[in-house]
Amino acid sequence: MSDLQQTLRNLHAELGSAERLNEGDRALLEAVLADIHRLLEAPESAAAPAEHGDALEGAAVRLEAGHPGLASAVRAVLDAIGKAGI
Repeated sequence: MSDLQQTLRNLHAELGSAERLNEGDRALLEAVLADIHRLLEAPESAAAPAEHGDALEGAAVRLEAGHPGLASAVRAVLDAIGKAGI
């Protein structure tokens, strides 16, 4: 399993255990995660839209106070997708 895949699994686990996460943030994170999974399964020529990174960073900032574990997991995904060139 790649580092990115493990990081995504960690984020899924954090997202699943997050209580009191507002629906907008939960929907955003689930949509971006689904997009990242699709990109990982797509041909190498597929590129991630820049707004995904912006959306994830914005979510991490909003979640920092109430959900530090989830915010950390989001930032770990951002780092991993950057290293993977996605």
